[in-house]
Amino acid sequence: MPNQTGSDIISFKERATTGLVKPLNDLLVVELIIQNINVTKILVDTGSSADIIFKDTFKRMEINPFRFMGDPNPIVGLSREATMTLSTINLSVKASNMTKIVEFLVIDRPMLYNTIVGTLWLNSIQAVPSTYHMCLKFPTSRGIETV
Repeated sequence: MPNQTGSDIISFKERATTGLVKPLNDLLVVELIIQNINVTKILVDTGSSADIIFKDTFKRMEINPFRFMGDPNPIVGLSREATMTLSTINLSVKASNMTKIVEFLVIDRPMLYNTIVGTLWLNSIQAVPSTYHMCLKFPTSRGIETV
């Protein structure tokens, strides 16, 4: 856990929204480095307890599928529709100077996003997302970082 001081308080300022088109009704979508590859269109979903990577994204990243672990399992979303995972895979995810190994569920389904990061990853880096400010902030040894 990062060494926190009184100056490491996470806060969001109204001026940070200057230049954003309002009203802000967009989902929080970020860019992260996964396995040393810059990955765009990553949905930050605070309602998801899973971190998901889609098969098409995985193939574009040219990661060896032999790294898959585990058996297929069903996952159920808010719509109560079950989807089968292909497997799981551990991948490094870097946000600013913070790198964590994340266990992703691999799903073969068309999606607008390349991956979905949920509360497991957010909590692992102690991130605080703000859809109003269109960013997430988290503590590091160098202070508060913003993605």
